[in-house]
Amino acid sequence: MEVRRSGNFGFVDPGNGSLYSFDISGRGKGWEPSSIMLNHNRNTCFTRKMSVAGYDIVPMGDNNDMPGEVMRLLDRFYAGEGILGKIAGLQWGDGPRFYEDAIDDTDNRFYKKWVLAPDIESDMSSWDYRICMHRCLVDLTHMQGFFIKFVRNRAPRIGGRGKLLRLEHIPYQRARLLYPPPGKNDPEGIVVGDFPFPDPEYMERYPIFDPADPFRYPVSARYYNIYSFCKDFVSTPRFLGAFDWLEIAGTLAPLLHNYNLNSSALSLHIESPQGYWDKAEERLKSVCRKRGETYTAKMLEDYKDECMEKFAGGITGMKNVGKYMHTTRFWSDEANDFEGWKVTPIDKKVKDYIEAQIRISNKADAAATSGFGIDPVLANLILENKLSSGSEKLYSIKVYNASETAIPDMILCKPVQEYINANWPGTDIRIGLYRNVVSQEENVSPGNRMKENI
Repeated sequence: MEVRRSGNFGFVDPGNGSLYSFDISGRGKGWEPSSIMLNHNRNTCFTRKMSVAGYDIVPMGDNNDMPGEVMRLLDRFYAGEGILGKIAGLQWGDGPRFYEDAIDDTDNRFYKKWVLAPDIESDMSSWDYRICMHRCLVDLTHMQGFFIKFVRNRAPRIGGRGKLLRLEHIPYQRARLLYPPPGKNDPEGIVVGDFPFPDPEYMERYPIFDPADPFRYPVSARYYNIYSFCKDFVSTPRFLGAFDWLEIAGTLAPLLHNYNLNSSALSLHIESPQGYWDKAEERLKSVCRKRGETYTAKMLEDYKDECMEKFAGGITGMKNVGKYMHTTRFWSDEANDFEGWKVTPIDKKVKDYIEAQIRISNKADAAATSGFGIDPVLANLILENKLSSGSEKLYSIKVYNASETAIPDMILCKPVQEYINANWPGTDIRIGLYRNVVSQEENVSPGNRMKENI
């Protein structure tokens, strides 16, 4: 095993073809490992049962800490949260609005007829449904799913009419699905705690919310997700395949920072002949004999320091720019070679090193945006020093709205729609995310163009 460390950052080569990165930081809880192991085959099927504090749960990743792993990974990648924030903003648009399904009779086309629903709006505003939905959207963009809690009134306990009072967002890292009991295919509960190492005293278990019987439990919870291929219970981040690239992109900045702090500051290598110092030692001994002093080796070392300072002072500094230096070499019978002073510049290849790291960073940025599923134009990333035009951005956002918004909208709005259906049975009101259609400036009337409204 080989360890290479620079400051608090380094790599470990266990000798098995893999490579680990680590970061020892004074922040947080002491030792903080890097988010992933490079070239590691992650077992993230979320199908193995794990026992935690007496509960059999569906683990999130090998160490049951996939949300924390994603958080640390994105904290290190300079553009990670910025890109996911952009995705969330594109999904959110102008926020949730109410609508009814309608058909255009002229061409038999479905469309959403946006309407006002004051009663529903007033009821859901009491628990700030917009904030709840936005928090769920953040989890959805990061992990392809979210957890939410349904709170019912107390009337059914005495035979009264049931009603859902509010929905509550459950932070993703705090919730785990309970593993299905024998003979069952789906989880039947959700446990909430301070994962991955929860305190049993503060863990809470909730039954799964059933839309067909919404008032069955006083408090219930449910996991909503965009299905991931071959993942039985819990979805994985869309950018899982880009984890290695995100790790590389996140380690470049500390790597260059540590290089600047710890790289060699040598610019010149000065070679001096041994014969010169032998004669200098003889002169020093002669002076000591004449003065009646005892010669010590330190005298020669001090003389070496003094000579090197004078020699270096003659070849460095602004005042010596443009000057030249002359040295001679002579044959030494003892060394059987030519001896003399020699100055050799040290080429540290800094330019090549920096350019290579920049090329790697550009590749990592491109791979990251591909993994996130967003065009670099919309992610505000400038690749290869190319600034995108307005028409490219307009085309990209139209393609994104046409292909990337329908499914997340369906999943995000589903629990709120179930809340509406439970409290207003038989209603035709639906909830969805409203987005304005972006048009070219040339198609906008002059008075409404952006430059006239800034």
